[in-house]
Amino acid sequence: MDKQELIALIRQKREYRDIDSLFVERMLASSLKEKSELLKKKDIESAVKETRAKLREVYGAFLSPKYFQREKFLNAIKDLNDVEAHKRILGLHLSTRERLPFYEEVYSQIFQITGKPSSILDLGCGLNPFSIPFMHLSNITYYAAELVKADADFLQKYFDKFQIKGKAFQMDLTRAENLPPADICFMFKVIDTLEAIEWDVTAELLAKIKAKWIIASFAKKSLGGKKKIKMEKRAWFERLIQKREHKVFEVENEVFYVIRGK
Repeated sequence: MDKQELIALIRQKREYRDIDSLFVERMLASSLKEKSELLKKKDIESAVKETRAKLREVYGAFLSPKYFQREKFLNAIKDLNDVEAHKRILGLHLSTRERLPFYEEVYSQIFQITGKPSSILDLGCGLNPFSIPFMHLSNITYYAAELVKADADFLQKYFDKFQIKGKAFQMDLTRAENLPPADICFMFKVIDTLEAIEWDVTAELLAKIKAKWIIASFAKKSLGGKKKIKMEKRAWFERLIQKREHKVFEVENEVFYVIRGK
């Protein structure tokens, strides 16, 4: 079985079908112990299983069973004041679902520090752009970067439907280039995922961000809330930003770092 056939096999599962082949190939490379053409059946099964596990860690685990019905949920939104319909879409992604009870508080605390922005860059955004109604901002320009092109296209449909100025685009943040400048950059619960893909990539990414403020957040509990994540797990990040002006606040499931940009 050649490499492309192996990649196609990995992508047969619905939650991985839209992930870019080059990204799947990167995840596969660390699972292969020899050339794909030389693999025996059991080795192929092992490589597929291991690669899917990595893709689940960085992408698939966050998707609810109804995630791929998202078009139906988008069509149901009447306008930007239709908060309940926005909540239903935010509930399709586990990261934003956990934040749902706290969005008002989160944005209030962020904007008390940063002031109200006129432009936002949201990296590894998932469905977070659908929290715009909780921001209480007007004339916002919103840039949304997401790993999977189909997800970015879906966000662009939302922007277009409600005439939100901005752009949603596909980007592997471990290979980020030419990020648009913004007043604020959100990195909500994305850093641990990036480090799982490539160790020590966060420092390089932070250097590429052209924003007045960077808001990075970390989960306080494992996905599903069964296991508490020790504060020591974030010590490396606190060392990384220690020379930058920053403030920290928490909600029940998440800790936020509001960091002065360069």
